[in-house]
Amino acid sequence: MDEEELIAVSPRHSVRLADELLAFVKKAPRRDFVVRTITKREANGLPLMSAEIVIAGTDTRAEFPLAARYPLHFRKTYFPGRLHGDPGHEFACQERACALIGVPPPIGFGPQVFRACLLPGPTYHTLSPFHAEPDEANVPHARELGLAAAAGLWKLGEQALEQLLAMHRGGLCHGDAELHNFVVCATPLEMVVIDFEDAAEQSALSPEEWQRRCETDLGPLLKHAVLLQCALGAQPGPLGEMSWERLDQLFKNSSRIRRAIDHQQDLRG
Repeated sequence: MDEEELIAVSPRHSVRLADELLAFVKKAPRRDFVVRTITKREANGLPLMSAEIVIAGTDTRAEFPLAARYPLHFRKTYFPGRLHGDPGHEFACQERACALIGVPPPIGFGPQVFRACLLPGPTYHTLSPFHAEPDEANVPHARELGLAAAAGLWKLGEQALEQLLAMHRGGLCHGDAELHNFVVCATPLEMVVIDFEDAAEQSALSPEEWQRRCETDLGPLLKHAVLLQCALGAQPGPLGEMSWERLDQLFKNSSRIRRAIDHQQDLRG
């Protein structure tokens, strides 16, 4: 097996890279080298967007200083002639989030390309056991969840809530705060919010729209917190209290959820 070397991919995250890839990090290829394609979007057979892990080429490193520091990074490319978001807007919003909550800084952007630091780890969505439909069907999965797993997911959820609330206090809403847009990094152990394509500044919105967007930001996380309480019982603190307050909004059959939480509370008590 090839030896692997640890390289930095953000100000506080590193990954181990095999020799054949490390060679491109140390000596830049002429063009960006695609290590892995994460996703591609198409419509009627026409490409819309691709998201990839790349090693920056010589031109990219010359154009963006952070690409020279973190040559292994995330690149999102929009195809010419397609309607798409504004990479400059995403860059500016991630810079704001970097200042507000310390997410790694964006690397750079062009008319059709956005670049950001690579965050090693799974998404919160993939760690969650709650994928059944309708949402109430996840109650049995909560009952099967071990205490250690439920407690770990709860602590990560508290981190995510703190980040979203800090962003809101700073005048920035995320716009797509689904669980797949939170990455769980192991070293250091932390939850990091990503993908600021749909973020918005409070100053650009009416008070009513700002309030609506902030509430929408919190919805997926609070719904997940309610289901975790079906495993843990009712929890104190902002995440538990806010999720309990919005239970009727988050679930059609909220009475079933309440019974499940009360039952678990009795068992834990």
